[in-house]
Amino acid sequence: MTVTDLEPRWSDGHAWPDHVRPQRHDIVRDPLPPDAYDLVHARLVLLHLPERHQVLRRLVAALKPGGRLVLEEFDCGWTPVLHAPDAAAATLFEKVHTAVMDLLRDAGADPLWGRRVLGAMARAGLTDLTATTYAEAWHGGGAGIALHRVNVDQIADTIGVSGTELAEFRALLADPAFTVNSYPLISARGRRPHEEPQ
Repeated sequence: MTVTDLEPRWSDGHAWPDHVRPQRHDIVRDPLPPDAYDLVHARLVLLHLPERHQVLRRLVAALKPGGRLVLEEFDCGWTPVLHAPDAAAATLFEKVHTAVMDLLRDAGADPLWGRRVLGAMARAGLTDLTATTYAEAWHGGGAGIALHRVNVDQIADTIGVSGTELAEFRALLADPAFTVNSYPLISARGRRPHEEPQ
């Protein structure tokens, strides 16, 4: 089993089983062995890559005939506010979230990739396609909703939202009276067909 990451520092000091090979790998630029894997799994990767369709084709080519590809991706376009202290709080969340999504698009990400991934897998030649979607409520102060805080903290200086609004946004994410739906996580699965006999 091969585990790859662009920056695998998170694995430093980790005791891997003998059958696991961690390695640094840039999925956009570094080669993959063809026809090598029974299973390839990528979670929340292609959404961020401008080259996502090229990378998808490379992942398919790395599968053995009959091998399976599993891609798990967010659909960031459906994040309804489920409960808020008032209408202004819901509006603030939507404003900041929209600014974050706009910045992602400008960088080449596709925030709606989750809803497109199964079709992209079909166009890449995979068959036996299936998908499931998981979502839950994220409450203020909880672990899930912290994703919004971390995302905003990383790009706060570049999203064009005032410091006052950002402070109010962070306070809102910590407020148990605020609840937003999680990003739906689409788990899409497909199989590389067996080659036709010559």
